[in-house]
Amino acid sequence: MIRSWRAIAVAGAVAVAVPAATAGADSFTPVRLQITVTPVARLHAPLSLTVHVSADPSVLDDRDGPMRMHVVLAGECGGTFAYTQGVVLVNKVLNPQPTTGRAYSAVVRGSGRPNAYGVQTVCAYLDDNYETFATDTSNQVNVSQACTTAASRYDKVRRKRGHKRAKAAAKRAARRACGPGVPL
Repeated sequence: MIRSWRAIAVAGAVAVAVPAATAGADSFTPVRLQITVTPVARLHAPLSLTVHVSADPSVLDDRDGPMRMHVVLAGECGGTFAYTQGVVLVNKVLNPQPTTGRAYSAVVRGSGRPNAYGVQTVCAYLDDNYETFATDTSNQVNVSQACTTAASRYDKVRRKRGHKRAKAAAKRAARRACGPGVPL
């Protein structure tokens, strides 16, 4: 008899816990930032990126002021945009702004020019006047000296008249050094 009561109690606890866990599964990431950026960049050349922002319904309702997207290319990310030093790639007010009680989705684009060689982190912050709602520091960009040198050679050869073979060879070398996403 005791075993059957235990089995009923365990079954009841599982019946209550499983739907609660399923219903709250999306609450782990109520605001999502998806960043698209090339993994290799040239020094002092434009580095473009795209940020897709999405949020569950009502998550952004308690904001104070307009929602802004900030993205910085830095050696190290700070706790907020204000404490992160580096090249600002995006500093924009979201358009359109979130609507109360509704799910939200927006795309933000920006660019900047890296000013130092080495692997740097893309630090993204979604905030209003007082609170940070989401951060993302999962992307890194290698500002490559090899890419910068090869692409500069290609730029120089491209400006000259003729020399089709030299242009093609310089372009192949730059593409090998920089990868497919870097504009030449």
